[in-house]
Amino acid sequence: MSKKQTAGLILTALVIISAFLIPAGGLLTTAGVRTIALLIALLILLISDALPVMLSCMVIIALMPIIGVTPNFSDALSGFSNQTVFFVLASFGIASAFKNTPLSRRILAAIIKRFGKSVESVLFAIMFCGGLISSLISNLPTCAIFMTIGLSFLDTYENETDKKRSGRVFMIGIPTAVMAGGVMTPAGCSLNLLAINFLEQYTGRTIGFVQWMCAGVPLGLVMIPIIWFFVIKIHKPAPITNEMVSELIKKLDVPEKLTAVEIKVLIITAVMLILWILSSWVSAINVMVVALVGCCIFCLPFTKILDFKTYVSEISWTSYFLMATVLSLGGAMVSNGVSQWISTLMPALSLPMPVTIFITAVICFAVLIIIPVSPSMVTIMASPLIAFAAAAGLAPEIIMLVCGICASDCFLLPLDTVPLLTYGTGYYSITDMVKSSLPAVLILCLLMSVWLPIVGKIFGF
Repeated sequence: MSKKQTAGLILTALVIISAFLIPAGGLLTTAGVRTIALLIALLILLISDALPVMLSCMVIIALMPIIGVTPNFSDALSGFSNQTVFFVLASFGIASAFKNTPLSRRILAAIIKRFGKSVESVLFAIMFCGGLISSLISNLPTCAIFMTIGLSFLDTYENETDKKRSGRVFMIGIPTAVMAGGVMTPAGCSLNLLAINFLEQYTGRTIGFVQWMCAGVPLGLVMIPIIWFFVIKIHKPAPITNEMVSELIKKLDVPEKLTAVEIKVLIITAVMLILWILSSWVSAINVMVVALVGCCIFCLPFTKILDFKTYVSEISWTSYFLMATVLSLGGAMVSNGVSQWISTLMPALSLPMPVTIFITAVICFAVLIIIPVSPSMVTIMASPLIAFAAAAGLAPEIIMLVCGICASDCFLLPLDTVPLLTYGTGYYSITDMVKSSLPAVLILCLLMSVWLPIVGKIFGF
């Protein structure tokens, strides 16, 4: 083990031990103190990489009933039965259907043929396409698809220095664009659905599919080019030649016409999108059920689209365990009074709505620096933010839109599951990402403070 990993294990043990020494007080119960300690312990394990992520999650789940965070082991596993984690599983099936058919190669070939005059235009096209597809498929599998596309493009470089230079731009640009596109619809990111889920749980109110689109689509479409601009200006990519582009197109070997399996994938995906949109008016249609049924159809033998074994092998079980564990901890935080305690720490504001939204967005992104796992932020902050909204005279729908969008756009540091995917390629450092992401995050806060009050007026929030 490295020194970092050893220090992580020691610090984790100290945090858990300290939970038995810190006295409870006020609204913070003994169980609440231990719940906070377990969350901090999980974050330390993740950041220090002391244990594999899945093993870290299993340790935390096992400790929950042992130290009194939950009354029994069944409650500790509550996150694993949450409908949001099944949406994540379904999203990987949809992504696999695109990835294991000629569709992904066809997308890259089309991008290069139309935008292959410069590396900047190719990057913009990949980021824009990734953002659009991410509006329908969860961020993580979409990032996996377009990371593969980006890495294929980098094969055009023979010079290793140029490849690393452009690799930094692509591996930062792709996840950030995918996350920006993920805010466009509730189906674009499981965190959007998580925010809606908590809104319904705590207030009995909801945000419809079309209502979320009206808020998210303009923000996503504006943010993608903004992110692209900062990435190419701060991390300048190496240029490409026409010969390099022609050689890559030959390597892709894409069929001239759409194959039968590609047509099936497009039709099923289109039907899913229609049903998702209709769910805004037809309450019987559940967004997550539609995704799960669509994934099952892709895997059925007679559709001949996706082999089930292939689908299972491409699921990021690490992401599944991480989200489920965080949801279990989040449920414990609510039942143990931690969320209520945090709400007492939120400032009481009486400011214009745009200013309140901007402050809320900044708070959410600040929390994401301390708690860089997006589901944790949504789970922990949902109840306090709703209480904060009530005190500030702000509609809970608006505050949860801010919370969901900030969580979906957790690209300030490469510590969330989506940017971690490309960070693992080794093309960029944490400081590289901060340089290009920080200005984009500040602009997003400003855009939300301007646009969300307008959306609130349109829908009567």
